[in-house]
Amino acid sequence: MKESDLCVIAVVYGVATWFLVMTLQLPPAAQSYPLILLTALYCCNTLFLGKQLYSFYRHRVVLNDFRKLFAGFLPGQFFGVLAGCIIYMALVNYLGYYISSVLYLLLAQFFLKVKPIPAIISCACIMIVTYLVFSMFLHVPLPLGIWFE
Repeated sequence: MKESDLCVIAVVYGVATWFLVMTLQLPPAAQSYPLILLTALYCCNTLFLGKQLYSFYRHRVVLNDFRKLFAGFLPGQFFGVLAGCIIYMALVNYLGYYISSVLYLLLAQFFLKVKPIPAIISCACIMIVTYLVFSMFLHVPLPLGIWFE
């Protein structure tokens, strides 16, 4: 059993519970799909917890693997991408989903030193799939932004 796995399990339970509280505030007709996904998330997380407990039962060891996990941690990249996420969330309200997402994806990949051609291809693929799934298939209106309404 690893300490990092226990932290992941706790965070997933916390996030799932937070989403459950928000889901229960939706109209009853809109709750079914999120509840199915949350049930699957709770089940998978519980299975992972069971696997970790079984590992502890067999070996009676809890490994502290945080030093190994964070050995190559680059604070500049982490906090840069985190700042980009915060700026992205603010820009969605003004520029809309599509423009903000393209800007964020391209700038984040540039910041992480992804080569230009793969960055453009991955950005285009994500935007095409998003448009097809949300706009064409599910008919979910994505934010247009204050400037474009």
